[in-house]
Amino acid sequence: MPAVEEAPLVLVIDDDDLVRATNVALLRSGGYATASAASVQEALTFLEQRLPAAVLLDLKLPDGTGIDVLRFLQRQAPGTPVVVVSGYGRVGDAVEAMRVGAADFLEKPAGRESLLGALERVLLRSVPGAGDDQAPDGSRYGMVGRCQAMARVYQLIEMAAPTRCRVFVWGESGTGKELVARAIHALSARRERPFLKLNCAAIPSELIESELFGHVRGAFTGAVGDRKGLFESAHGGTLFLDEIGDMALATQAKLLRVLQEGELTPVGSTESRPVDVRIISATSKNLEREIQSGRFREDLYHRINVLTIALAPLRERSTDIPELAEHYLRLACVQNGVLPKQLSAGARELLTQLPWKGNVRELANGMERLAVLAPEVRIERADVAAILKPGPAPEPAAGGLTLKEARLRFEREFIIERLTAHQGNLGRTAQDLGIDRTNLYRKLRQLGISGSGREEMLQD
Repeated sequence: MPAVEEAPLVLVIDDDDLVRATNVALLRSGGYATASAASVQEALTFLEQRLPAAVLLDLKLPDGTGIDVLRFLQRQAPGTPVVVVSGYGRVGDAVEAMRVGAADFLEKPAGRESLLGALERVLLRSVPGAGDDQAPDGSRYGMVGRCQAMARVYQLIEMAAPTRCRVFVWGESGTGKELVARAIHALSARRERPFLKLNCAAIPSELIESELFGHVRGAFTGAVGDRKGLFESAHGGTLFLDEIGDMALATQAKLLRVLQEGELTPVGSTESRPVDVRIISATSKNLEREIQSGRFREDLYHRINVLTIALAPLRERSTDIPELAEHYLRLACVQNGVLPKQLSAGARELLTQLPWKGNVRELANGMERLAVLAPEVRIERADVAAILKPGPAPEPAAGGLTLKEARLRFEREFIIERLTAHQGNLGRTAQDLGIDRTNLYRKLRQLGISGSGREEMLQD
């Protein structure tokens, strides 16, 4: 006799007895097995004993927040799909939850179709190889991707996390280097200690040593007291040094000494202090080329590059673009308080064909623009072409743009900025610009901001 297939178990976490019972009944009517919890502690006690197929999570709980549950899952069972169900007016919390690792968001009260539909989507994404025979889990550690390159990234994260080795993350700008660093920290034995970061390209060279190693009173003008640096503040935890390829040579020498000896000397002091920090570094530069040109120390490179994780640019993992686009579109709709929107097949196809020179970061920004500016709940190919696809560059006159070209470019950028500020509402945008809505809509078509060709407004 064939084995009876067990129904997927969904853990419902909500402190409202009525809401919890209602959601349990809806899930059971959809063929799911259920368990429930009314607090963070009840949920963690259950999760320590049994792992569900998915979690339905309220954010406001009597002894903490749903974020606590999400962080527990990220540490103990990363990849477990979580659907956040929260009340009106808690959009900021929902955005934070999705950044921590929630797979989807629903607003209370969630109807049967929306609830079951959300669970079906997240469970499909969590099945290895779903929709792709060779693909791994499509969403892990806050990253989305099923291609072989991402499978290797997930594997390296899991191999590196439990060790003490220093990790070097290489990838173009916008590929998600910080997400990798945070995932390694979250899965490591240091997860209860601080995760701190420093963008080495954003701090002036004369200040970066103080940021890293701290200083004592009187070390320099303005040093009115002792100050801990990031190394001491991250003691026992992880320090992420982003764009380390931009670090000045003098600072590189001091960083090398700290890594070799496990102790630091604050600026202006003669006393050394022990420090225990795991270093994860990242850059978009080719450090071997920087070494050859004398801009980066070879001995430091070998200290930080024990294990390398290389992130592929988006153009080399185009099969992940539709799923990434839908993920960031959901997040953008929640963040901007607009109705949930969906991508048509044509829109997904065009998104896959765009160059995305800024990689995932550019894609996320593009989906936010679509969330705000697309006129309908269903985003069509024409909307993507009008709002995202760059048009042909105007031929500049000798010495620059003509007056007409410059005026049109300014008008287009200014109107897009005002539309974004008013979340795509034509009435408020027209009032802000001092024109009527008919003239504004005509201007949108003239400037190629709306390519739909329809006469209705973006929003009433």
